[in-house]
Parts: sequence; C-alpha cells; structure tokens
Amino acid sequence: MKKTILTLIAVLATTVSMSAMNLKEAFNALSNLPNVSVQKPDYNLPVDADMAQTGQLAAAYNLTPQQTEQTGNATYVILNQIPLSYMINGGNNKEVASFIYATPNQEGSNDVLVVAMSGYRGMVVFLYGTLDNAGVQALQAAPLNMQGNYLSLEASMPDGNGFNIILNKAR
Repeated sequence: MKKTILTLIAVLATTVSMSAMNLKEAFNALSNLPNVSVQKPDYNLPVDADMAQTGQLAAAYNLTPQQTEQTGNATYVILNQIPLSYMINGGNNKEVASFIYATPNQEGSNDVLVVAMSGYRGMVVFLYGTLDNAGVQALQAAPLNMQGNYLSLEASMPDGNGFNIILNKAR
C-alpha cells in the first residue's frame, strides 16, 4: 500500500512539474491573450523602469468591463501555471493587482516577468526582461502599497535608477 501511495505522489509531482511554465513562455502566452497587443512604452504605461525600454511589453488599455473580465480571467489561468516559488513580490485586492516573478537564466542573470492589472482602468500590462541578482533583490525588498484601486511598488535599483509600478485613477 505504501508503494502505491508513493508511486501516485511521484506521478502527481511529475505531472505538476511538466505543466509549469517558464517566464518567457508565460509572457508569450500573456501577449497572445484576446485584447492584448505587443506595444512600445507610452505615457499610459504604469511601469517606470529601464526594463520597460529594453524588455518586451504587451498591454491592453481602456478595456470594457466584459473585456477586462475575459482578459483578467485568462491572465490568471496562465499565471497559475508559473511556479509560485518564482514570485518575488506582488499582491491583489480584486481592484488592482501586481505580480513580479524572477528566475535565474542560463546567461547568469535573471528572467523577470512583471504583471500589472487594474479593473478600474480596464488595463493589463505584461513586461518581460532580465535583471541581475542585485536588481531582483531590490524588487523583492520593495514595499507594495494597495488601497482600493491604488497600487504602488517603488524600488530603488542598485544602478541608481528606479523601478516603479503605479496604478491609480489616472493610470
């Protein structure tokens, strides 16, 4: 009986690990969601960071309530396939959400996926890029503040630049 249970646990663990997405795969899936397009940074972007200029960006703005629900639900389906251990910062209060994931890559730096969503603004933003270990530590240590439809995460990066996510009525 113990062997059967251990075998079932091993099969379950293998199945779960096979369905896990890496951050690049997750970004590709997120950027192909309905209503989302890959874009260049613009004034609507709630993420202010060098990574927004050098990384990949996919976003949707001014979604209708139906589009917001459709895109938001599809986003969570994809995010649920990323191992939770990759998340280094984030939160969700059902009005705004932001999640930051990081994992080491083969080049010696870290792949980073940033997700910012506002139901109030009908907006989703996905940002994929790379950071060094010190940058990841700064993001992990950054305070996250949420209240109603307001969210802010402000990190001081080791190179002297900032990494900020601001979601409010104006953004």
